[in-house]
Amino acid sequence: MWVDFKHLKKADKKYLPHAFRVILVSINLLWLSLAGFIHAIFPFILLDTVSDGIKKISDQMEKFTRL
Repeated sequence: MWVDFKHLKKADKKYLPHAFRVILVSINLLWLSLAGFIHAIFPFILLDTVSDGIKKISDQMEKFTRL
């Protein structure tokens, strides 16, 4: 679903905490995409950065949705 005006109510979240959390996840994803790009060019650096980062975000998202 692309638009759900009742998303915050369904998730029982307030606007600012939700916005802050999503911004942090987005910044982390931007960093991981840059790390992946760097690793693609220089495969001997940032070896586990992207995979570890994705796992960490996944774990955080699971905890966040259960709250």
